[in-house]
Amino acid sequence: MSSAEAVEAVLASLRELHDAIDARARAIARVHEKRLSCRKGCSACCLDGLTVRQVEAERIRRAHSDLLERGEPHSEGGCAFLDGDGACRIHADRPSVCRTQGLPLRILFEDDTGEIVERRDICPLNLAGGPPLDRLAEDACWLIGPFELELARLDEDLAAVMAIVDGTSEETRSVASGDGAGSTGKGEVPRIALRDLFRPG
Repeated sequence: MSSAEAVEAVLASLRELHDAIDARARAIARVHEKRLSCRKGCSACCLDGLTVRQVEAERIRRAHSDLLERGEPHSEGGCAFLDGDGACRIHADRPSVCRTQGLPLRILFEDDTGEIVERRDICPLNLAGGPPLDRLAEDACWLIGPFELELARLDEDLAAVMAIVDGTSEETRSVASGDGAGSTGKGEVPRIALRDLFRPG
C-alpha cells in the first residue's frame, strides 16, 4: 500500500466513525426533540480557538481546499468556518465535537479518592423543556469517551503514516512538535486550531 493509499484508508475510517457518531447523536436528539433548540444559524457553541486532531484537520483540508486557499475566516470571536449568517461552511466535514454539541453529555472521571464520578452537562439553551439532567437515563445522554478514544487511535495511525512520508520517526516528530500549539510535549500528536487551517494568499 502506498503512503497516499494509507492516508486515504485512515480518512475512510474517520468518515465511518463520523457516520457512527452522527447515527448515535441523531438517536439521542430524537429523545430530546422538544428541548433542543439547535438549528442552522445557531452558533452559540461555535467558539473561536477550537482545536481538532490532525486526522480531522486533514479531512477538512482535502474537502475544502478552495475555501482554505481563497476564502476568508470568520471574524474573531466565532468559529473561523462560520459564514455571514452563522451557518457552518464545512458542515458535512465538521469535527466530531461539533456533531454532539447541544446534546446532554455524560462525563465519567476519577476523583481524588479514586472513585468514579459522573458529571452531566448540556448547552444552556437546551436546559429547559425537559427533565433535569440527573433524571435522564444513561442512554439518553452522550457518553464522552468511547468515540473519542477511537478518534485518538486514528490520529495516531495518520501520524505513523506521515512519519514514514516525512522520513522521520514518531519520536522525532513528537520532540519537534513538543512546543507547538496544542501539544502536550508528552508524545501526543499536537492539535490544530481550526483558524490556522486557512492559508491566506
